Amino acid sequence: MTTQGLNRKIIQSTGIVMASVLLSRFLGFVREWTVAHQIGSNAITDAYYAAFTLPDFLNYLVAAGSLSITFIPVFAKFVAEGQEEEGWRVFSTVMTFMGLLVIALVCVAEIFAPQLVAVIAPGFGPAEKQRVIFLTRLMLPAQFCFYQGGILSAVQYAKGRFVVPSLAPLVYNLMIILGGVLLASRMGIKGFSVGVLVGALLGNFLLQIYGAHLVGARFSFALDLRHPGFRLFVKLAVPIMLALSLSFTDDWIIRWFGSYLVPASITWLTYAKTLMRVPLGVVGQAIGVASFPVLAQLYSEGKFAELNRVLNDTLKGLMLLLIPISAFTIAQSPYVVHVVFSHTRLKPFDLQATASTLALFSLGMFAWGAQNLLARGFYSTRDTWTPAIVGTAMTFLDLPIYWWLVRRAQHLGLALASSIGISLLTIILFMLLIRRTKDHEVGDLMLFFGKVTVASVMAAGAIYELAKWLTHAIAWQRMLGSFEILLVATAAGVVILVPLLKLFRIREVDAYLGRLKLKLQI
Repeated sequence: MTTQGLNRKIIQSTGIVMASVLLSRFLGFVREWTVAHQIGSNAITDAYYAAFTLPDFLNYLVAAGSLSITFIPVFAKFVAEGQEEEGWRVFSTVMTFMGLLVIALVCVAEIFAPQLVAVIAPGFGPAEKQRVIFLTRLMLPAQFCFYQGGILSAVQYAKGRFVVPSLAPLVYNLMIILGGVLLASRMGIKGFSVGVLVGALLGNFLLQIYGAHLVGARFSFALDLRHPGFRLFVKLAVPIMLALSLSFTDDWIIRWFGSYLVPASITWLTYAKTLMRVPLGVVGQAIGVASFPVLAQLYSEGKFAELNRVLNDTLKGLMLLLIPISAFTIAQSPYVVHVVFSHTRLKPFDLQATASTLALFSLGMFAWGAQNLLARGFYSTRDTWTPAIVGTAMTFLDLPIYWWLVRRAQHLGLALASSIGISLLTIILFMLLIRRTKDHEVGDLMLFFGKVTVASVMAAGAIYELAKWLTHAIAWQRMLGSFEILLVATAAGVVILVPLLKLFRIREVDAYLGRLKLKLQI
């Protein structure tokens, strides 16, 4: 397949994943809105969000969140060599062995939850700690569903099927919302945790069994730990299991420091980061997930020049989408927060705190999306050690930044430290990746980045002033008023941005507009 054909394949796959992520992020909005509406922003919600830390750590410890990264290259290798049956043997062994391991780890975490919570949320008082322990124990079994479902999803990705895996977060978020709506009046915050467990079972496990069956997955109980494919899987997974990359640990660090701050600080940070992750997930995650199987296939076939071209084109697309969105979000953060949370239990101070935090998180929006793609560039070459080592080193080097900024700016310092840390990690990964792949187009990429950034900042400055002027005529503290300002200002921003990009000779703009026009005609 030609590079152009591969790019089309990525675009088609990205469209599927992007639609799913868009709906998932919308449901994520509704999920957090439901928490804010039913419970508000206080010590109880801080405990609820802190309770995710231990399950998230267990998920990370067994590399469940990276199964598409660690399993797809292994499976792709056997398929490329005409040994698909061996690929299914590896699949069975991974499912069996890792499933038993996760069950054992969940049991240990259930027993030692009090001691572990004392480490992950040391600043909480006794009542909050007891609440975190209970909610943690309630949600821990969901990790088995996440892990097994992750392997089942990876098989579907490797086969070029994205629809059923893309439904998992939709079902998961929907169950959390229903848990809050149906149970919170009787059980309080526990209702949301019940929804977590039910959503993981239905969306991440049972639904993925069905999806794997559709692509012809063949499973049998197996513990062939000496199989070369399983050993390759372990070789790829171990660095991710041992690493403490900032891309995974940022939430844990924020919650750890946040437990020492005033009540509701963790909740403000969570709401703001959730809002930032909406465009990040829709664009960055979709592009990363869709491009990875193609990159892994190109490397397996030894087509290194095509791999570089696909990677560069994908990076440019990411810049062209995420940098303007980041700039526009910073310029309009108060209106975004009022649209989402104005009809909840959040008070004006909560809304203001969340808006300021969102602006600071959005500074790192492109870096979050880019590091996800750059890491997959390494993973496609079956190199999981470099991102692991670099990510772990940067996490420890960034800790003084978190400590220094949180002492000076409380929760805002944590948001700024997060953006600084992920930006530094992205820069280093980029430098190492272009050196590894011998990419000779780095100068063009940097120039492209500079042009898009300047154009986006200019457009964002204009819409900031426009939005401020509109507040004299529109009551923006109401949801409808903020929505009107967002609509007018964003439309004006696009009208300003597109000519600026063309003025800076960003040729890709015409290509994207042409595709959009073609789809609208269809």
